[in-house]
Amino acid sequence: MIWKIWQSVVGKLWFTIIGLVTVVLFVLSFFLIQFLEQYYYEQRSADLIRTAENLAQVFKTDPDREHAIHNAAQFVEAYDTRLIVVNAEGEVDVPDIESNIPQVPADALIQYVLQHLNDQSETIRRDYFPVLTSDESGKQGTDSVALNQEEMLVVAVPYTVEHNQEGHIIIYRPLWELNETTDRATKLIILTAGVGVILTTIFAFFLTTRVTQPLRQMRKAADRFSVGQFYAKIPIRTHDEIGQLASTFNHMAKQLDDLIHALSREKEQLSSVLRSMADGVLTVDADGEIIMTNPPAERMVRAWEMEAGIFSRKEKMTLPEPLLKTLEKVVHKEEEVMTDINVQGRVLSVVMAPLYDRNQVSGAVAVLRDMTEERRLDMLRKGFVANVSHELRTPISMLQGYSEALIDGVADSPQERREFAQIIYDESLRMGRLVNDLLDLARIEAGHFQLQLDRTAISSVIRKVVKKFSSLSREQKIELVEELDPGLGVYLLDPDRIEQILINLMDNAIRHTDSGGQVKITAFEQGGNLHIQVTDTGSGIPEEDLPFVFERFYKADKARTRGKSGTGLGLAIVKNLIQAHGGTIDVKSKVGEGTTFSIQIPISR
Repeated sequence: MIWKIWQSVVGKLWFTIIGLVTVVLFVLSFFLIQFLEQYYYEQRSADLIRTAENLAQVFKTDPDREHAIHNAAQFVEAYDTRLIVVNAEGEVDVPDIESNIPQVPADALIQYVLQHLNDQSETIRRDYFPVLTSDESGKQGTDSVALNQEEMLVVAVPYTVEHNQEGHIIIYRPLWELNETTDRATKLIILTAGVGVILTTIFAFFLTTRVTQPLRQMRKAADRFSVGQFYAKIPIRTHDEIGQLASTFNHMAKQLDDLIHALSREKEQLSSVLRSMADGVLTVDADGEIIMTNPPAERMVRAWEMEAGIFSRKEKMTLPEPLLKTLEKVVHKEEEVMTDINVQGRVLSVVMAPLYDRNQVSGAVAVLRDMTEERRLDMLRKGFVANVSHELRTPISMLQGYSEALIDGVADSPQERREFAQIIYDESLRMGRLVNDLLDLARIEAGHFQLQLDRTAISSVIRKVVKKFSSLSREQKIELVEELDPGLGVYLLDPDRIEQILINLMDNAIRHTDSGGQVKITAFEQGGNLHIQVTDTGSGIPEEDLPFVFERFYKADKARTRGKSGTGLGLAIVKNLIQAHGGTIDVKSKVGEGTTFSIQIPISR
């Protein structure tokens, strides 16, 4: 408790003031008591000397010694002292005086005085002497027993009688008054000191409260500042240094509040920008520990961890191994590094730049961009050019070859010339279909075509398509089945595009189904959607080819299709037309068992 009080400003000021007052009172008491003792000693000594001199004059003028002693006794009794007269022959006279003053044995006192007597003047001595009890005070012999010690003030004055005989008059009295005075003075000083301590304590606490109350308010305000409550203000009650400090404190709080709000706004703006970015952004320190990320970057890092078998859910993440090598280059070279990283079949473009702290690289900031789609589109573009070139090269070569044969007259008979002309015609039709498909696909993907929506009876469209393929299916001995829900109605569709979709799917199904197989088309309404399925029992599509069947010019293994593949654009056109209707298409297939294409279009009656 005392240590806590000492640690406070109030306690330190209180102890300091109390100590100062105590020292002052102690020094003052010491000198005051010394002064009182010295003053009393001088005054009493002067009184006793005058008394002794008067008595000496009495003994000089009065030849009757007994009468002189009697008068001297009355005189000293009036002054409340005791008297001893010693003549030249050494005779001692001790007058009988009624007094409360204890009597000192004459022989002891005379011996003491004679030892310290000054030959030229009187002597004054202050010392402790043995005193007699009241029962023994009447005895003047040396056999008297001294029981106590009392402090006495003794004055010895020499006197001269006739015939130049010299004697001594000794007067003494105890220092009771001096002791009582000093005791009273000491008690008074102690009382004054106690009152002074109490008043000083009250004054100290009053003064320190005036000083420490604003300091405590500042401490509480500082505690609130530490948790971000900068709106707290300290009341200014004075205009002294403490008031000025409180004013400065309030001004500082306002400046900090404005600064924190400005930093918060900038941080929020930066966070909003980072969150809205499609690219991943992260900052790391020099050890590779991630300091800050935006959601895309965090998803990428978590994907890395899952790929590496790390399922950490700690708030702080570490940089994946592929990026650590890039970070080492950035820290070592202190320059920006650009690279591509392959993660889980995806291509990430990484741009990492150094971060500086006092001219030293303290970390790096990295921008991660998923370039998978761009690279895929670039590959598709290159593949598209190659596929178009490949698809056009074969019919052009055949057209050129057979036309040269006709020009050169290789075909002699009309039958051969007819066969050559038929081949040239078929290849020209093939080129026309390819060009038309390319134009349709380009218009659809570029958004340059518009659906011609009309009230369409889907059952009639399906039956029309089935009828078109009935002859071909009979020739190839393929069973053609249609299952239409009787509840099918009239929907808002583009009938020509729906027919084109079904023709492409039916054509693919028949071309890839062997004799004795079956192709079935099913339509029904469910869950607010129109469902159409085209199922065959043909050769099927390998599982690894399923994700790519709707790509342009993509074909399964040509050895498996045995020349039955088309241009590779039909399914791409089908997918785009269905998406234009707001629907989706899915495919399920198993090699040797068949394929099912499922169409789902939202109903708009």
